Amino acid sequence: PVIRSATRGGPAVVSTVELADPSLGLAGVRASLSVLQQSIDQAEALRELRSDHKVLRREFLATRRREEDLDRQLTDATNAASPYVLFCQHKYDVVRHKLESTRTELAECLNALQERLDNSLPVQRSSVRVPRSDFHLGGTAGCRLFLGVIVPPDTARRIADLESQLTQSQSDLQVARDRQSSLASELHESTTSHKAAHAEVDRLETAIEHKTRRLRILRDNYERRLRVADTTIATHSTELNRLQDRVSTLDRDLQKASQRAQAATSQRDQARAAHIATREIVFQRLEILSPGWKKRINQVERSQKSRQDLESALATLQQEKDALTVQRDELLGQLGERFMEVTDLRARNKEPPVKEQPHPKSIKIDNLPGA
Repeated sequence: PVIRSATRGGPAVVSTVELADPSLGLAGVRASLSVLQQSIDQAEALRELRSDHKVLRREFLATRRREEDLDRQLTDATNAASPYVLFCQHKYDVVRHKLESTRTELAECLNALQERLDNSLPVQRSSVRVPRSDFHLGGTAGCRLFLGVIVPPDTARRIADLESQLTQSQSDLQVARDRQSSLASELHESTTSHKAAHAEVDRLETAIEHKTRRLRILRDNYERRLRVADTTIATHSTELNRLQDRVSTLDRDLQKASQRAQAATSQRDQARAAHIATREIVFQRLEILSPGWKKRINQVERSQKSRQDLESALATLQQEKDALTVQRDELLGQLGERFMEVTDLRARNKEPPVKEQPHPKSIKIDNLPGA
């Protein structure tokens, strides 16, 4: 039929094929890349949080070791102070017993002295009657000569014995007073040492209470930060799962785009074959055509130019597809690294590991036409 129409002078029929421009959804791809960048930033923040968690854990362990050291120091101080406290208590008991015995002896000495004083009343009356100096010059004999009274020898011996007993009682009283003073000073020193030991024990107990409060505050802060870290890990895990779903959707879109590109390539090949066949027919009939066929030839040339434009557009589309595939592979690699970091962090925090979802298979670019 094409030959008859050409012989009769009718217009030649050139077959054309409408080619659809495949859409890759670049806006969706850019949105996915933006979401992936946000997820990467969140993963970086999670890494910093894990670093802070390690620092806080080291501080907590150091504080706990410090608490154990303080407990050991307190135990050692208590064990070291126990013999001293027992010694001070024993010393205090000994000094108290000595003080009681000294008080008893002092009371006995005072009673004996009172008896001696009662017995020396006649001598005191006699000493009042005469000057004390004259009385002491001659003693009993001088007194007897001065008064002109003959004192019996027994009375003189009794007076001499009373005077010697009085002197001895005074010396004993002075010795008892000195002993009581020394015992009181020893008791004061023991009491002071005992108070110092109690003050040291109180100071250590206060320091331990302060360290315990500090440790409790640090433990609360650590638990609070640990809860925040767990919440952040759960949030990032959810975000990673959503991002994996998004990457899977992106892979499906790329597969659809690849299919559309294959369909466009097939249509291009068909159009090229039809164009070649038509061109051969036209070239075979050019010898018998009139000059009016130039318009048809121009149309064929325009069709060839359109085909060249289509091939250039298809080449550009193929380049964009290759670039998107490379970006997709890089993002999948980064996503795998972030997922492993989150999995390691969960394992360190003693949580059940999240089951790793299989990565969607990448499109084989080698199978695409024009690759």
